Amino acid sequence: MKSPITFQVAKNGIVLSLDADAKFNNIKKALKDHVDTATNFYAGSDLYINIANSSFKIDQLNEIVNIARGYKDVNNIIFTSDVVEENIIEVKDEGENTLIKRTLRSGQKIKKSGNVIIIGDINPGAEVVAGGDIIVFGKIRGVVHAGAGGGSSEASVIALKLEPTQLRISKKIARPPEEDSNIKTLNPERAFIQDGKIMVEDFEI
Repeated sequence: MKSPITFQVAKNGIVLSLDADAKFNNIKKALKDHVDTATNFYAGSDLYINIANSSFKIDQLNEIVNIARGYKDVNNIIFTSDVVEENIIEVKDEGENTLIKRTLRSGQKIKKSGNVIIIGDINPGAEVVAGGDIIVFGKIRGVVHAGAGGGSSEASVIALKLEPTQLRISKKIARPPEEDSNIKTLNPERAFIQDGKIMVEDFEI
């Protein structure tokens, strides 16, 4: 059965959309169930509740807000009826792995509590945040954060070419050294934490 609530990650926060055709009690139950099972995946984000094409009463909106307050460390809860931006990538917070078969453009962001596997590039201005590993069959030239949200410091970032604007693993941050931009070859690399520092090594696929 299709859930009456869906989540998407936008540049300015998390967008929660409510099915205008669903019964209100079903929406409440689905939201309560999600709050009860959610980790700190939404921590530090603003939560936008999209009520476009819906006709909720004031007391129903209050109920929705009170339930949504159960998400850990959400910054602000904001109602919106705007059309969701094109730069959103839909995220399903279930399962161990998320597979994305596309190149991420500037302004696009992926946030997932498990591992993220991307077949394509992460362009400058794009961002990927994962509680587990990040594996990219392409170039990383944007921002990546593996082992986020209390994830393991044993997480790693693997790509055919590591040229990130910023690379984070758990609580450690690294910026790549300046390299010759004319080098066109792809050399698979793996970034990981060793002795409290982010290290990069050649990686055989």
